Amino acid sequence: MLKTITWTTNHYTDSHQPHETDGLFYAQDLFRYRKLQSPLSIKFCLRGNLNYVSGSQRFSIPAGGFYLANKGAELECLPNEPGYQALILFFTGELMHDVHRAFHLGERQLLDVPYTDVEPVHFFEHTYCSPTPLTARLGAVARQMQVENESSYALAPDIFYELAEQLLSFQQNTAGRIERIGSQTPAVRRELYRRVLAAREFLYSHWEANPSLQEVARQACLSPYHFHRTFKAAFGCSPMRWFRRRKLGKARELLQSGQFSISEVALGCGYADLATFSKAFKREWGVSPSGAGSISSLLRG
Repeated sequence: MLKTITWTTNHYTDSHQPHETDGLFYAQDLFRYRKLQSPLSIKFCLRGNLNYVSGSQRFSIPAGGFYLANKGAELECLPNEPGYQALILFFTGELMHDVHRAFHLGERQLLDVPYTDVEPVHFFEHTYCSPTPLTARLGAVARQMQVENESSYALAPDIFYELAEQLLSFQQNTAGRIERIGSQTPAVRRELYRRVLAAREFLYSHWEANPSLQEVARQACLSPYHFHRTFKAAFGCSPMRWFRRRKLGKARELLQSGQFSISEVALGCGYADLATFSKAFKREWGVSPSGAGSISSLLRG
């Protein structure tokens, strides 16, 4: 089965000739496509895995993750397993530049000189696996497209503005983390961030394991201390503290699902015994594992 739903807009051109356009593309069980030079785009995986090659690097986008590609990135989609679902979002340079200008300039400048030029934004290309407000919104859009058909498609054209705003906000957070690393040159800061981000994604995906600091540092190709210091500068806490919170967050999620016993969750999350797990869980969330169902209401309150 092949299912594709597309929607495009041409806010920035009156031409009826072929042209670059903003576009949303929902794909289900599309096998592969050949190498192309991508526009600024987001490849979001809803189910299964998306397999790509960028340059000489092969990578996989897991369910719930996305890949962010700048304009001109050379990509090739490799064969995917049956059953995958994806949302692919394309932005024209004109639309993103317009939204970026409004983000960057003050209201006075936008009133007096509405078409003032600004430096083009360059996004940090990476496969992002950890959940963010952007991934939550992409997931909602993908699910809506999944149940709509082309004739009754209900997403408004301003979805491109909304997602462009969220992408720019995401990029601002990324840029702030890179700056906090504090190395002498922008190129070194970006490379260090790329390495600690890859290590963080490794930790996010291996919540059931118990890697040592040395093992995680090797994922970043850094010494343990250099990795620890750089990670803490970028993300505001030490890598192993971040990992404990990720592990216990997953434990909370599993307990709240009601599908597993406390002992099963403790074992599945890599704890040697129930007592150690219960102590760590209570220290993190303020309640025992048996009270996990009340955590969401406590957080809302």
